[in-house]
Amino acid sequence: MKILIVDDEQIVLTSIRRLLKRRGLHNVRICDNGPDAIEQIKTDNFDLVLLDLLMPDVDGLEVLETAKPFSPHTEFMILTAVDDVGTAVQAIRLGAYDYLVKPIDNERLLLSIQRAYEHRGLLAGLAGSCTRADRIPESFSHIVTQNPRMIELLTFTEIMAKSGNPILVTGESGTGKELLARGIHGCGPGQNGPFIAVNVSAIPETLFESQFFGHLKGSFTGADRNYTGFFEQAAGGTLFLDEIGELPMRLQSKLLRVLEEGMVTPIGSTRSVPVNPHIVSATNIDIETALKGGRFRLDLMCRLKSVHVHLPPLSERQDDISLLASHFLSLACKHHKKVIQGFSPEAMELLVHKGYPGNIRSLSQEVENAVILADSNLIQPRHLGEVKASTSMLTPTLCTLKENRDRHVAYVLTHTRGDRNEAAKILGVTLRHVQRILSQMKDDPCWKSFLDTI
Repeated sequence: MKILIVDDEQIVLTSIRRLLKRRGLHNVRICDNGPDAIEQIKTDNFDLVLLDLLMPDVDGLEVLETAKPFSPHTEFMILTAVDDVGTAVQAIRLGAYDYLVKPIDNERLLLSIQRAYEHRGLLAGLAGSCTRADRIPESFSHIVTQNPRMIELLTFTEIMAKSGNPILVTGESGTGKELLARGIHGCGPGQNGPFIAVNVSAIPETLFESQFFGHLKGSFTGADRNYTGFFEQAAGGTLFLDEIGELPMRLQSKLLRVLEEGMVTPIGSTRSVPVNPHIVSATNIDIETALKGGRFRLDLMCRLKSVHVHLPPLSERQDDISLLASHFLSLACKHHKKVIQGFSPEAMELLVHKGYPGNIRSLSQEVENAVILADSNLIQPRHLGEVKASTSMLTPTLCTLKENRDRHVAYVLTHTRGDRNEAAKILGVTLRHVQRILSQMKDDPCWKSFLDTI
């Protein structure tokens, strides 16, 4: 049994390690700070981590939240002087097996360690029983990966999805957050119900209550029929709230109330309706920054983030690029009715080391463009050239920030062949933001010919 003890007090580290060694547990390592603990847990395979709560810089809860997704089968036990029910509940929600308050009785500690080790074996067995030979959980078979970190993350996500607790998925634009959400639906408590995906940023504030809670016919001008809101549509299933970080503060309190009460009241009705979908949310913004900046409510985030899953960017999954490229090649060939055997070694080398600001979505578009351009049975480096806009305004020169912004937006729109929704996702902004930029560009005669082509 491999154990890591994390505490900023040397006397605690020494006494617990001595106790464990007396009981025959010799494979014990110690760490006196949170950042080092996170790195050790990410790179080593510990059975158990004994974790202090109050530490400078990075506390125990931050260590747990950051490291657990990288090592889902490692059990975490909180050892702390903080006797607080709320903190204990938060720790358990983040994946801790137990929460022990100092001073801790030695026998109580040893008994808890024994039970945690037994629990770890049970979870490992559960994960093994529901995965295929390549270890990717069946519910996530639609996700193309051979990356060990991704496979561990998917295994962790499947186990946590079965609990039915709200899950927050974070990651850069194009990392596959909706694909992961569909996999969560497939192994969660609502797997036999509907999967309702909602782009929160695309819902106007004035229509929020009507769209989410529903309305009765005649309840306002234009309400010519009864409408069932998203929460009721997702009854018995999963409600996926994409771009949740874009939800205005004024509307966050309305969403929080529904999540707390489990009831919605359609506009024009006096009757509240119980709702129980499994809530999965996603965002590409830095949640911690949004919380500190007062742009997102902490109480709402606690409701949405019972489980947190962070998808790594494609730059951290370089071993997946060749696999993903072959997958997208097959799809593009089928769509464009072409027969292409694969990539030349030089083309694949170029793909693997190419930058993808839009992550997997950018790679997919790169491969599709290559298929369109291909004039042989193999994709060659010449088929992977940059797509150039038909305007000299994209030529790099010294320019103002606004001019640089306009050029970048134009480049992305050229890449997406005028698809504004896709461009917004790649740029990491809302559709309304893109439309506002385009409206400003229309005032510049230099962009008129370009804007007429998209």
